Amino acid sequence: MVYKDSVQRASSREETKITGTVTCKTGSTNGIVVDLSDEGICFRLLFDIGARTGQEVTIRTEELGFLSGMVRWARGDRIGIKLNLSSNTAAQISSYYKFFR
Repeated sequence: MVYKDSVQRASSREETKITGTVTCKTGSTNGIVVDLSDEGICFRLLFDIGARTGQEVTIRTEELGFLSGMVRWARGDRIGIKLNLSSNTAAQISSYYKFFR
């Protein structure tokens, strides 16, 4: 896919199959973290919850814990989430890489 190869990313992404729940003001659904980076997540939704660009969301998984962020894009059953960066978020992601990968 030409587009995917030409995108300049701020940080590399790693494919995952972490199950979890995403919640925004319009609803909540289970799904899968398709890929993860230090700055964001691609989340595949089980049900459409009406998540739109700019909405605040929370993500809860057993492996990553509780994270929050903002929807950067929504395409079909997937949403891209830019994580709210903090030392806690960095520690949670680092812990995932160390213990679950």
